[in-house]
Amino acid sequence: MKKIFLFLSAIVFYSTLFLTNNIFAEIKVPGSGGINYWNDFEKFYKKQLKKSQKKKQKLIFYGSTSEGGWATGFKIVKEINDKAHEQAYKRCMKGAKKYTQNECFLFAINDKIVWTKIDEPVASANMNLEIDENDKKPGRFFEDQPDVNDDYQIHFNYLLAKDSEDRELDINGKMEKIILMANKWMEISTSKNKKGDKVPRKYKLDYRSDGKLDITFIRMDKNFKNLHKYANNSITPILYKKKGQTNNKKIYFNFADINSVDGGEAGVGFGSIFLRNKSVGTDKRKAAIALHELLHTQGMGTNCIPGIKNNHYTNRDSRLMLNSVDPSSPRIGKIYAHDIEMCPQLMDSVYITPTRENPYDPYKIFCLFELGKYKHPNYLKIINKLKDAGRYNWKTRFGPSCSTRNFSKDSQGYYLLGVEGNILDKVNY
Repeated sequence: MKKIFLFLSAIVFYSTLFLTNNIFAEIKVPGSGGINYWNDFEKFYKKQLKKSQKKKQKLIFYGSTSEGGWATGFKIVKEINDKAHEQAYKRCMKGAKKYTQNECFLFAINDKIVWTKIDEPVASANMNLEIDENDKKPGRFFEDQPDVNDDYQIHFNYLLAKDSEDRELDINGKMEKIILMANKWMEISTSKNKKGDKVPRKYKLDYRSDGKLDITFIRMDKNFKNLHKYANNSITPILYKKKGQTNNKKIYFNFADINSVDGGEAGVGFGSIFLRNKSVGTDKRKAAIALHELLHTQGMGTNCIPGIKNNHYTNRDSRLMLNSVDPSSPRIGKIYAHDIEMCPQLMDSVYITPTRENPYDPYKIFCLFELGKYKHPNYLKIINKLKDAGRYNWKTRFGPSCSTRNFSKDSQGYYLLGVEGNILDKVNY
């Protein structure tokens, strides 16, 4: 028995050693090809190199790149060994999952750059999502259909991960039923608002020419386990870059048949409810969460309204953000209508019908910082704080974040997908 035990122990030891060496061999592979935003990448590398030299220690530096940006992972150590390589690689992969959705490779050891062919063009990723033949079903659309008008509107997607089950919510009528239910609640809430004008209002939805809601089916090219912890961080770049959902006169809202940290998540431009989250059960609950998240796509709640902190009322039990499942009493409070100067109210959004005179566009205010008549002191304070810092900080904001922010350039300023230049250099308040 003792001999057998020693024999098995030896097998485990050498197997572990073999696997470990192979893992590290993969980790130490140098990168090759162009690096997107090379100037920013090189500047960051040189900054860490300077730190290591000042400490009289050694630097291991890994990098990842794609058309979406770049990510790095590094380790400053006394001695270079396999453990240090592994730690630097893991740090890089953590950033790559968020910014590049690509592999990490060794860039440099100390001042010796081992990444080759940096001057070559950045390799183009597949910018189209392939359509699975099994997903092709009667009544299903894989692209945004031609619009019946050029007005602002909300477009809905039925969205799945690559390995998700297709429950056909886009073609069996369930999604449309929930969306129309939510919009009916919106009419009830707006007509009863104490500060409002008693006019029933609802969201402008994207319809096809046949009178049906325009719902796009999207199966992402990533399995669920490979998505970001906060799934919208993976979803939005895919929709923007690979599905061409770039119309700034549209809100793109997903019924995502996956799980995420919360039942819903939204910023200006894009939003989602996560149908596999335990908080999303009944159809009424889906409608309530969708209404709540749609408020965030409109820039609500914003910090010029008293009682709002981190985009919500501080007293969440008051249920004043359309998150009640009682259709007779969905409440919306001062977010919808108020008398605060230089502060937008939802009643005046371009996405609401009937539309009032001089409506506000949430993209212009909360993404481009084109405030117009909404130069509230709270807004100016936040913008100037960002300008003084010279970079973006998601915690420094006056409302929900802009979903089309270019995360990979946050350290350099405030950049948006599809917009040239640093937004902070364009505003002067």
